[in-house]
Amino acid sequence: MVGGVRITHPDKVWWPDDGITKGDVAAFYDRISPALLPWLKDRPLTAERCPEGMAGPCFFQKNFPADGGFPTVPIRAESTGKIVHYVVGGTKKALLSLVNLGCIAIHVMNCRKDDLDRPDWLAFDLDPSSGTFADAARAGRLLKEVLDEEGIRSYPKTSGSRGLHVFVPLAAGAAQDATRAFAAEIGRRLAERKPALVTVEMSKARRGKRVFADSLRNAFGQTIVPPYSVRRRPKAPVSAPLDWSEVDPKLDPAVFALRTFEKRLASADPWKSFWRSRQKLPRG
Repeated sequence: MVGGVRITHPDKVWWPDDGITKGDVAAFYDRISPALLPWLKDRPLTAERCPEGMAGPCFFQKNFPADGGFPTVPIRAESTGKIVHYVVGGTKKALLSLVNLGCIAIHVMNCRKDDLDRPDWLAFDLDPSSGTFADAARAGRLLKEVLDEEGIRSYPKTSGSRGLHVFVPLAAGAAQDATRAFAAEIGRRLAERKPALVTVEMSKARRGKRVFADSLRNAFGQTIVPPYSVRRRPKAPVSAPLDWSEVDPKLDPAVFALRTFEKRLASADPWKSFWRSRQKLPRG
């Protein structure tokens, strides 16, 4: 049992090179749940299930049985018109039960179940086509510069992979369409300011080695990993909140990993003021 949830096959090795097991992931989430659960509370989730860890394939699951033991919310899919029963986050039991199903990374919507059209954050996903975090960091510093010019306070974090995520806490009232439009406009500005570094080109073949400024995370139904989610990457990296002073091309995001992350939690939280910094977006 971990956190009151029975974890089956806890000794199954999910990271063969590091000896990290399914039970290790469950125990990690149990220990850091006070930091993680507020980012999941009342949000519809998508589970990235990797039953064999690094050794096998993964798949994304949105729809769960309404009577399957998870709290769920029914949402009509815009593409098909069908009802999808999303797991609603916020409890340790739901989190650890997802891990028991092979879920490593949690992906969340930018809104809560009772107000799906009103996001409470805007997210920028800076994805370096070069595969190097250094490029994402450079694009992130540029993004901060542009947002600062608009008087907008932003919060960066490692994606847990090669990219950088930047969140902006939103005041009540922002609509999904307006939020996405603003994010897309900021992305265009980045690409215009430094076209050799940033692109908004949807075609991967046309991006070259530039950083893709992805505004699609802000569309209704889209998801992103929250702070403190483990990722299925070598050494089990964790999506780590950063101070802007830490966003440096020399930073290796792999230093924030499952086996080392609790040292990070013992230090000051660079996102401590996040929910006290809700902002209205400038009007176009």
